[in-house]
Amino acid sequence: MRRLYPLLGFASLGIMMSVNANASGFRLPEASIAGVGTSNALVANYKELGAVAYNPAAMSFHNGTNIVAGLILIDHKAGVTPVGKTGKIDSDHDSLAYVPNLSVINRRSPQWSWGFNINAPFGLETNWPKNTFPVPASMHPAETRIELINFNPNVSYKINANTSAAVGLDYYKVREVKLNTQAATINGDGGDFGWNAALMHVAGPWSFGASYRSAITVGVDGKLTSTSGTTPVVADVNLPWMLQVGARYQATDKLGVEFDYERTGWKKFNQIIVAETTGSPRVINSNGWGNADAYRLGMTYDLNANNQLRAGYARDMTGQGDAHFSARVPDADRNLFSVGLRHKLAGGWELEGAYMYVRFDDRNYVSTTPFTPSPSSVASQDPNGTVAYNGKYENSAQLLGLGVTKRF
Repeated sequence: MRRLYPLLGFASLGIMMSVNANASGFRLPEASIAGVGTSNALVANYKELGAVAYNPAAMSFHNGTNIVAGLILIDHKAGVTPVGKTGKIDSDHDSLAYVPNLSVINRRSPQWSWGFNINAPFGLETNWPKNTFPVPASMHPAETRIELINFNPNVSYKINANTSAAVGLDYYKVREVKLNTQAATINGDGGDFGWNAALMHVAGPWSFGASYRSAITVGVDGKLTSTSGTTPVVADVNLPWMLQVGARYQATDKLGVEFDYERTGWKKFNQIIVAETTGSPRVINSNGWGNADAYRLGMTYDLNANNQLRAGYARDMTGQGDAHFSARVPDADRNLFSVGLRHKLAGGWELEGAYMYVRFDDRNYVSTTPFTPSPSSVASQDPNGTVAYNGKYENSAQLLGLGVTKRF
């Protein structure tokens, strides 16, 4: 079967780590344990080392050498009640995922600092059982998964005592694509570079931050395996740009409050053409997403010199409309609630913990567009946005983060 029916959902998959996202689209913004505890409202925080992964310009406000390491455990639940069926069908994916993050920061001079971040900015995993949706086995989504890591070196310059700027590179390494239908599998990998820039400004009890990460197109090389053999395939996967701006207010000696706004350029995630290595297109997958917004509120409260409480709330909006809805990424608007704690130890060590609950809005998807695939038409073989995926989609997630920091 040389027609790449199993790749019809490739555009919905190609950018993700092996967890389900909990931000707009399949964005996974949790870049540090401090971020988990504050619902990712850290872009204007120049005090916390965990904010550097969100705004590299914050490096200029920390002395010496610092290492921040964390591990986030994510338990995601997803299910659908298809139209015409009774009872919810659960996505049978590995419910527990492990997402590490690391930041290394070094101040070289009063003006210059450098740093290196490792995290996973996108994520998704679904695995729909056989006959969940009324489509042929060769087009029926089964397991969808990818492992993606971002390697992010940065330099920052302290313009004056209150203002800093930073620039850096983002290398998105797609370690493994795993896309299955009920009839075939695909595996692949790839990687490419983007860039980022950031600003931080402190004005008395106020601080302001901004961070921008460019869009990236990752070329993925893979192989399709089915009963007829193995076929090499390629595709370009378009990752969105991300803009974060925020303001933080130190209300008292103990209490700090921050509000952030994030805009994700999901319009770039529009269409992916999957082809054999000879250049012959086999799949045209339309997504038609729009840019999406997120609003984040975070708070820190210093109980004493050694202990800090954290809390946060966020409202993240989806960029996925109904016109090209896909069961591989059954996205919806969502609410995020979080709490966290930091505890200082002797010798420059700190321990961090955080918990987040993500409640997705139920999505009742109803399309009137028929799904009538034609063997002679590549475009018609895409079930996105058709009656094939009609149903009620339910999602939720819980995150537990544990981390350690060392100040030298």
